[in-house]
Amino acid sequence: MQPRLHRLEAMLGEPLFDSILWGHEYDLSRLNPDLRARIESGHFNRIVFYGMGCSSVVSDIVKGFFNVQKIPLHVDVINDYDMEWFIDSAIVKDDRTLTIIVCYSGWSVEPCLFYDRMNELTKNRNLIVLSGGGKIADMCKADGSSLIQYKMRHADREYPLYHVQQFFSIFLDLFHKLKITKSSYEEELRESVAYLKKAFDADTRNRAEAIAHKLQNSRIVFLATAKWYVPLLKQVTMFFNEIAMVPSHRNLLHEFSHTEVAAYSNPKEKQSIVVLRDGDEDDYTREKIATLEKLFGDKSVPQNKNIEFVTIDMNQKSFFQKFYYAHFFTVYVAYYLGKLADVEGRDLISIAAKNPWWSARSIERFPKCIDIPGVL
Repeated sequence: MQPRLHRLEAMLGEPLFDSILWGHEYDLSRLNPDLRARIESGHFNRIVFYGMGCSSVVSDIVKGFFNVQKIPLHVDVINDYDMEWFIDSAIVKDDRTLTIIVCYSGWSVEPCLFYDRMNELTKNRNLIVLSGGGKIADMCKADGSSLIQYKMRHADREYPLYHVQQFFSIFLDLFHKLKITKSSYEEELRESVAYLKKAFDADTRNRAEAIAHKLQNSRIVFLATAKWYVPLLKQVTMFFNEIAMVPSHRNLLHEFSHTEVAAYSNPKEKQSIVVLRDGDEDDYTREKIATLEKLFGDKSVPQNKNIEFVTIDMNQKSFFQKFYYAHFFTVYVAYYLGKLADVEGRDLISIAAKNPWWSARSIERFPKCIDIPGVL
């Protein structure tokens, strides 16, 4: 078994479930007191998040969560330093917009470029950088910009994806401390952890493993409605791409039926469609999923011989339980699929993204992922 899967195996189950309750592992000492006071006073009515890769995942989760909870702040998420294609620069210059750059390694090039752009536009007056250290933390310290630093005890050196649930809890705790939200949702998180420990019994794990066997040797598309496409599907596809190392992508369920569905007419190579089905979907959506299942799940149709159709049901009672159940169920599927694929990783992300922190050489030289150095 590959080393990344060995490490994930040791964390699967209770260790990862319990990490939902570790939302306090960060340092606020470098948050500018004036900025903190303005946040706590309710001065800001909009948050703009910037992030790349895993660092962008938590921003999407927060955006979806704020929508579901009807928290009265508008949230934007930007995934490219050329921000004018995402948002008008006048928005980030608005004095009531709080901008948060999330860069766990502190070494990704694009967040540093976005930091420089924000410095040009706003002198970073309403900017916070949330990072584990690295180059961008040194930039903050040199400029006197606000920095909140992750201080996670058990961070995996190579895959921050293993800690998505803790990143989200850190944001929940942080927002409560800064009086953005009225609760840290600690009671709901504890209830969710208790639920997960019961839900992920042998039957559930066996079901995840059976799905992994169905998905073996195929390309995968994950589908969900907008409610879950935003907060959930990015990390799902990242787990399958990075951990199982199986080509996967995501799409909105309804958009898929108008576009990509045509490519499944009679595929010559194996393809899989995985639908995350919320028990609270409207009638039209339920009918759409049933139609897709009839179209592609019927093995008596010759054109479906290379297609697998899978649904993952989310019938839990709350946002937290739905989110965490689907998150961890797909993590288990990715883990089992990764074991079946048995693919050895390369430094592709480090090289393609020009981020030296994730290279094999840096991992060997700097085995801990806390207080990430600004010089490698």
